[in-house]
Amino acid sequence: MKLMLASLDEGGKSVKKISVKHYWCGGAQGSENDWVNPANWYNRNVPGWFDEVVISGDYYLPCHYPQIDIFANDIAQLIIEKGGELVIGEHGKLSIDGMGKKGIGILNEGEVRIYGELTIQRTTYACIRNFGQICNTGSLALDKNGKRSILQKKDGSFLNFGELIYL
Repeated sequence: MKLMLASLDEGGKSVKKISVKHYWCGGAQGSENDWVNPANWYNRNVPGWFDEVVISGDYYLPCHYPQIDIFANDIAQLIIEKGGELVIGEHGKLSIDGMGKKGIGILNEGEVRIYGELTIQRTTYACIRNFGQICNTGSLALDKNGKRSILQKKDGSFLNFGELIYL
């Protein structure tokens, strides 16, 4: 996240925030799949609260898709393209906070496996639009229920063997 310089009369608080998409590349030596390693991101920064994250399926062998095994910074939106994957490990925690400006928290055309915790909140339209595969054996918390929680498309699948919480 990049912040514009703040003036002293604002008490050091930044007014304007600039966000860029964070693209996963993976493959950093010794931590090829580690979400919190800056070397696994194209811009060499771990994404944060205002950021959109893109996990592409366009990789050459070997594939090093991200895995979250600890608490990760909140992000604004997650886009998983066809062929892309994300694993939230047993001790991993990720929160997607749309801050009321992002229409959908996760746009999934790939695969998401949840063994830890995933929370999606403050999106304006829906929590998840799923064209891919989502398997939850951990904890999935959504702040919308009914048709606005998961927009399940006919080509996608959602398997829930864990905890599904409506906030």
